[in-house]
Amino acid sequence: MKIFDRLCAVAIFVIAIIDCLLVPKTYTGRIWIFGTGLALLFTAMFNWLRIHARDVRNVRLFCLTANVTMTVLAASLIASIGRARALANPQVLFIGFLLLAETIFSLRKNP
Repeated sequence: MKIFDRLCAVAIFVIAIIDCLLVPKTYTGRIWIFGTGLALLFTAMFNWLRIHARDVRNVRLFCLTANVTMTVLAASLIASIGRARALANPQVLFIGFLLLAETIFSLRKNP
């Protein structure tokens, strides 16, 4: 499970960087898309810190908060765009799955 936890954190990190790099330059609301990418990036960094620095005080709580917040954001996005558009954009479902997995990993006690 530890390997899957690390893979999820790395996948969120890579997707966040790609998301930030692919923000359309001509779109007027691009700052919001960029902000979402940055939030995903910080969430990935929290997860990486949780995995590797188990002795840091309250890191699990901060990581859990970031994961739950971003999972709710992903679920809200999926609900707002509808089933057809969500299925047409599998990256939204994939990041939602990764965030949900990291939320579950954050809930577990450290071994």
